[in-house]
Amino acid sequence: MAEETLETYTTNPEQQNNAEETPRQKKPKHEFPQSQVGKLWDAFGNPEESANVLATGAGASGRGSKDVTVTEAMKSMSLQDVTSFYKTPCARDSLLLGIGAGFGVGGIRGVLGGLRSLWTASNWAVGAFAITSLAAHEFCQRRRVQELDGMKQAVELMKELKIKKQREKEEKAVEAVRLAEEEKKRKSWTNLSNYKFW
Repeated sequence: MAEETLETYTTNPEQQNNAEETPRQKKPKHEFPQSQVGKLWDAFGNPEESANVLATGAGASGRGSKDVTVTEAMKSMSLQDVTSFYKTPCARDSLLLGIGAGFGVGGIRGVLGGLRSLWTASNWAVGAFAITSLAAHEFCQRRRVQELDGMKQAVELMKELKIKKQREKEEKAVEAVRLAEEEKKRKSWTNLSNYKFW
Protein backbone atom coordinates (compact mmCIF):
# COMPACT_ATOMS: atom_id res chain seq x y z
CA MET A 1 0.00 0.00 0.00
CA ALA A 2 2.85 2.34 0.75
CA GLU A 3 4.30 1.60 -2.69
CA GLU A 4 1.01 2.58 -4.35
CA THR A 5 0.89 5.92 -2.58
CA LEU A 6 4.58 6.49 -3.37
CA GLU A 7 3.91 5.84 -7.07
CA THR A 8 1.06 8.31 -7.15
CA TYR A 9 3.20 11.11 -5.74
CA THR A 10 6.28 10.51 -7.87
CA THR A 11 5.78 11.70 -11.43
CA ASN A 12 8.19 12.47 -14.17
CA PRO A 13 8.47 16.01 -15.59
CA GLU A 14 6.60 15.13 -18.82
CA GLN A 15 3.56 14.05 -16.83
CA GLN A 16 3.71 17.25 -14.81
CA ASN A 17 3.72 19.35 -18.01
CA ASN A 18 0.74 17.40 -19.38
CA ALA A 19 -1.08 17.79 -16.10
CA GLU A 20 -0.55 21.56 -16.17
CA GLU A 21 -1.90 21.80 -19.72
CA THR A 22 -5.13 19.94 -18.98
CA PRO A 23 -7.62 21.82 -16.83
CA ARG A 24 -8.01 20.44 -13.36
CA GLN A 25 -11.24 18.62 -12.76
CA LYS A 26 -13.07 18.90 -9.48
CA LYS A 27 -12.28 15.93 -7.33
CA PRO A 28 -14.44 15.01 -4.42
CA LYS A 29 -13.17 15.90 -0.99
CA HIS A 30 -12.96 12.27 0.00
CA GLU A 31 -12.54 9.26 -2.22
CA PHE A 32 -14.20 6.19 -0.81
CA PRO A 33 -13.35 2.94 -2.59
CA GLN A 34 -16.65 1.05 -2.50
CA SER A 35 -18.00 1.58 0.95
CA GLN A 36 -21.62 2.43 1.55
CA VAL A 37 -20.84 6.14 1.30
CA GLY A 38 -18.97 5.58 -1.97
CA LYS A 39 -21.94 3.73 -3.41
CA LEU A 40 -24.26 6.55 -2.34
CA TRP A 41 -21.98 9.10 -4.00
CA ASP A 42 -22.00 7.02 -7.19
CA ALA A 43 -25.79 6.82 -7.15
CA PHE A 44 -26.66 10.38 -6.11
CA GLY A 45 -23.55 12.39 -6.98
CA ASN A 46 -21.15 14.48 -4.97
CA PRO A 47 -23.01 16.57 -2.36
CA GLU A 48 -20.44 19.35 -2.65
CA GLU A 49 -21.21 19.90 -6.35
CA SER A 50 -23.91 22.35 -7.32
CA ALA A 51 -27.30 20.79 -7.90
CA ASN A 52 -28.17 23.47 -10.46
CA VAL A 53 -26.06 22.01 -13.23
CA LEU A 54 -27.57 21.38 -16.65
CA ALA A 55 -27.46 17.92 -18.18
CA THR A 56 -25.17 19.18 -20.94
CA GLY A 57 -22.44 19.78 -18.42
CA ALA A 58 -22.74 23.54 -18.51
CA GLY A 59 -22.89 25.46 -15.30
CA ALA A 60 -25.95 26.98 -13.72
CA SER A 61 -25.67 30.02 -15.97
CA GLY A 62 -25.68 27.88 -19.12
CA ARG A 63 -22.28 29.11 -20.32
CA GLY A 64 -19.96 26.62 -21.88
CA SER A 65 -22.71 24.47 -23.35
CA LYS A 66 -21.75 22.58 -26.46
CA ASP A 67 -24.14 21.87 -29.31
CA VAL A 68 -24.50 18.26 -30.33
CA THR A 69 -23.48 17.55 -33.89
CA VAL A 70 -24.91 14.96 -36.25
CA THR A 71 -21.75 12.85 -36.04
CA GLU A 72 -21.96 12.74 -32.24
CA ALA A 73 -25.59 11.72 -32.47
CA MET A 74 -24.70 8.97 -34.95
CA LYS A 75 -21.92 7.76 -32.64
CA SER A 76 -24.41 7.44 -29.78
CA MET A 77 -26.49 4.97 -31.81
CA SER A 78 -25.38 1.37 -31.77
CA LEU A 79 -25.43 -0.94 -34.78
CA GLN A 80 -28.02 -3.12 -33.07
CA ASP A 81 -30.38 -0.12 -32.71
CA VAL A 82 -30.10 0.60 -36.42
CA THR A 83 -30.57 -3.00 -37.53
CA SER A 84 -33.54 -3.68 -35.24
CA PHE A 85 -35.56 -0.47 -35.61
CA TYR A 86 -38.38 -2.42 -37.22
CA LYS A 87 -38.98 -4.27 -33.94
CA THR A 88 -40.18 -1.13 -32.19
CA PRO A 89 -43.93 -0.88 -31.65
CA CYS A 90 -45.90 0.47 -34.62
CA ALA A 91 -42.82 0.63 -36.89
CA ARG A 92 -43.58 -2.42 -39.03
CA ASP A 93 -47.19 -1.52 -39.76
CA SER A 94 -46.47 2.12 -40.49
CA LEU A 95 -43.55 1.26 -42.80
CA LEU A 96 -45.63 -1.27 -44.72
CA LEU A 97 -48.48 1.19 -45.07
CA GLY A 98 -46.04 3.89 -46.24
CA ILE A 99 -44.44 1.55 -48.78
CA GLY A 100 -47.85 0.66 -50.18
CA ALA A 101 -48.95 4.30 -50.38
CA GLY A 102 -45.67 5.36 -51.98
CA PHE A 103 -45.85 2.58 -54.54
CA GLY A 104 -49.47 3.39 -55.36
CA VAL A 105 -49.04 7.17 -55.66
CA GLY A 106 -45.74 6.89 -57.54
CA GLY A 107 -47.11 4.22 -59.86
CA ILE A 108 -50.26 6.19 -60.70
CA ARG A 109 -48.24 9.35 -61.23
CA GLY A 110 -45.76 7.47 -63.46
CA VAL A 111 -48.49 5.83 -65.53
CA LEU A 112 -50.43 9.03 -66.02
CA GLY A 113 -47.34 11.17 -66.75
CA GLY A 114 -45.45 8.77 -68.97
CA LEU A 115 -41.69 8.35 -69.20
CA ARG A 116 -40.94 12.06 -69.18
CA SER A 117 -42.36 12.45 -65.65
CA LEU A 118 -40.52 9.49 -64.13
CA TRP A 119 -38.43 11.74 -61.85
CA THR A 120 -41.52 13.57 -60.65
CA ALA A 121 -43.31 10.27 -60.03
CA SER A 122 -40.42 9.02 -57.88
CA ASN A 123 -40.48 12.27 -55.87
CA TRP A 124 -44.20 11.82 -55.31
CA ALA A 125 -43.63 8.20 -54.26
CA VAL A 126 -41.00 9.16 -51.67
CA GLY A 127 -43.16 12.00 -50.35
CA ALA A 128 -46.23 9.76 -50.07
CA PHE A 129 -44.13 7.11 -48.31
CA ALA A 130 -42.77 9.59 -45.77
CA ILE A 131 -46.07 11.32 -45.04
CA THR A 132 -48.07 8.10 -44.81
CA SER A 133 -45.47 6.38 -42.62
CA LEU A 134 -45.27 9.31 -40.20
CA ALA A 135 -49.04 9.69 -40.01
CA ALA A 136 -49.57 5.96 -39.48
CA HIS A 137 -46.88 5.88 -36.79
CA GLU A 138 -48.42 8.81 -34.91
CA PHE A 139 -51.89 7.29 -35.17
CA CYS A 140 -50.62 3.95 -33.86
CA GLN A 141 -48.76 5.60 -30.97
CA ARG A 142 -51.87 7.53 -29.93
CA ARG A 143 -53.93 4.36 -30.12
CA ARG A 144 -51.37 2.59 -27.91
CA VAL A 145 -51.53 5.41 -25.34
CA GLN A 146 -55.33 5.19 -25.31
CA GLU A 147 -55.10 1.43 -24.90
CA LEU A 148 -52.70 1.80 -21.98
CA ASP A 149 -55.04 4.32 -20.35
CA GLY A 150 -57.93 1.91 -20.81
CA MET A 151 -55.89 -0.90 -19.26
CA LYS A 152 -55.04 1.32 -16.27
CA GLN A 153 -58.70 2.16 -15.80
CA ALA A 154 -59.64 -1.52 -16.09
CA VAL A 155 -57.06 -2.46 -13.46
CA GLU A 156 -58.35 0.27 -11.14
CA LEU A 157 -61.95 -0.87 -11.66
CA MET A 158 -60.96 -4.48 -10.98
CA LYS A 159 -59.24 -3.39 -7.75
CA GLU A 160 -62.33 -1.43 -6.69
CA LEU A 161 -64.56 -4.39 -7.54
CA LYS A 162 -62.33 -6.75 -5.57
CA ILE A 163 -62.35 -4.40 -2.56
CA LYS A 164 -66.14 -4.05 -2.82
CA LYS A 165 -66.64 -7.84 -2.95
CA GLN A 166 -64.27 -8.29 -0.02
CA ARG A 167 -66.17 -5.67 1.97
CA GLU A 168 -69.52 -7.33 1.16
CA LYS A 169 -68.10 -10.70 2.16
CA GLU A 170 -66.91 -9.28 5.48
CA GLU A 171 -70.29 -7.64 6.07
CA LYS A 172 -72.06 -10.93 5.36
CA ALA A 173 -69.73 -12.74 7.75
CA VAL A 174 -70.36 -10.15 10.48
CA GLU A 175 -74.14 -10.37 9.87
CA ALA A 176 -74.01 -14.18 10.00
CA VAL A 177 -72.10 -14.06 13.29
CA ARG A 178 -74.60 -11.57 14.72
CA LEU A 179 -77.59 -13.68 13.64
CA ALA A 180 -75.99 -16.82 15.08
CA GLU A 181 -75.42 -15.07 18.40
CA GLU A 182 -79.04 -13.83 18.47
CA GLU A 183 -80.31 -17.34 17.67
CA LYS A 184 -78.09 -18.83 20.34
CA LYS A 185 -79.27 -16.22 22.85
CA ARG A 186 -82.93 -16.78 21.89
CA LYS A 187 -82.65 -20.55 22.36
CA SER A 188 -80.56 -20.32 25.52
CA TRP A 189 -82.00 -21.74 28.77
CA THR A 190 -80.83 -18.60 30.57
CA ASN A 191 -83.21 -16.46 28.56
CA LEU A 192 -86.25 -15.81 30.77
CA SER A 193 -88.60 -15.25 27.87
CA ASN A 194 -88.25 -18.94 26.95
CA TYR A 195 -90.09 -20.00 30.16
CA LYS A 196 -93.91 -20.06 30.49
CA PHE A 197 -95.72 -20.08 33.79
CA TRP A 198 -98.91 -22.10 33.06
